[in-house]
Amino acid sequence: MARPKRLLRISADLESAILHGILAGQVSREAIEPGELSKLGRVVLASVFALEAATYSSVLLHGVEVLGASKDQLGAYLRQVQASSVGLGAAEILQQVRDKQMLVELINEATEQLGSKAIDLALLGGLLTRDPAAIGGLESAADRLRDGFPDPPVGLRVSTLPTITEKMGGLIGLWAIAGEPGVGKSTLAWQIALDVTRANDGVPALYYDFENGFACMMDHTRTIFGHDLDRVRRATANIFYRDSIRSLDADLSRIPAPALIVVDSVQKLPASTNYRRESLDKWVHRLEALKKRGYFVLLVSEVPRSQYNSDAYIGAFKETGEIEYSADGGIQLLPAGDDTIELHVIKNRHRPFKGRACVLARQHEYLFREMTARADDEELD
Repeated sequence: MARPKRLLRISADLESAILHGILAGQVSREAIEPGELSKLGRVVLASVFALEAATYSSVLLHGVEVLGASKDQLGAYLRQVQASSVGLGAAEILQQVRDKQMLVELINEATEQLGSKAIDLALLGGLLTRDPAAIGGLESAADRLRDGFPDPPVGLRVSTLPTITEKMGGLIGLWAIAGEPGVGKSTLAWQIALDVTRANDGVPALYYDFENGFACMMDHTRTIFGHDLDRVRRATANIFYRDSIRSLDADLSRIPAPALIVVDSVQKLPASTNYRRESLDKWVHRLEALKKRGYFVLLVSEVPRSQYNSDAYIGAFKETGEIEYSADGGIQLLPAGDDTIELHVIKNRHRPFKGRACVLARQHEYLFREMTARADDEELD
């Protein structure tokens, strides 16, 4: 497992300012991690994530009634947060957080190197001499092109789906898979997770599955690998499976980017009964924000009944319209008969291709193969 990040506590004044900014809507909730906050600060942040529209009174109520905080202590703390000033501005506050995190990374790396008695001064120096644009320096686009054009975005390679990797540039940012029930969305998502963690220098995957259950997924995987336990264990050594997403923040602190995050499915995410669409849209926004931290995200989505037996359509994601705007890559699976499905690219932000990309056939009961693939293309092993 990847080494957990060691987080430093920020100052009380900066903590109050950031929480004030979050509650005022000036600072993203993703700007801070729970481990950087005091105990009461973590209660406030947890309440903000749990509530549909967080206010000081609703945070106080949630923190006391749900999280068990002392009403007097949390009330006094929130009054201090409310009285704090975001005078530095949200950008400057976030910059202080980024500068602090650079120091944490330096300490983490130095500690690990000291423990292994192998000091790499070049690596430590690189942490201190990052590109100014990455730590808040301001340059014009022309200045940043002084050495030529940057490389185009390249995502995670899905070696068992070579046509899709070529046409979409690999799994870049946030991908979404849509399709009718039973068409093979979960099968394809699990195949991508198995593939990506094997083919991309050990990139780990956090797999949040609300559809199938661990025993069912392992039974499918056993079929893929011929009932060979050792092969299954090797194939899943870098996949961390959850049947609830409530541990997301803690999981992200243990599995830093780059990593793949799979959510199967969007419609099973925790959501308010009265404000279901708004709740799911907020989840999509939150997951989209993770790609800016270096994560790759794969969402599985149902399509509404009105889209059954219809052509592929960018607006076919059920109960949320945010996926079509947030996704870098959108895939819709359509049944094609004879145990095959058509894979259509309906959103492709980083490449020009859209339309039917290929036909997938079930090579095993729970494994797809492109019908146009060559005999020497890679398979899961």
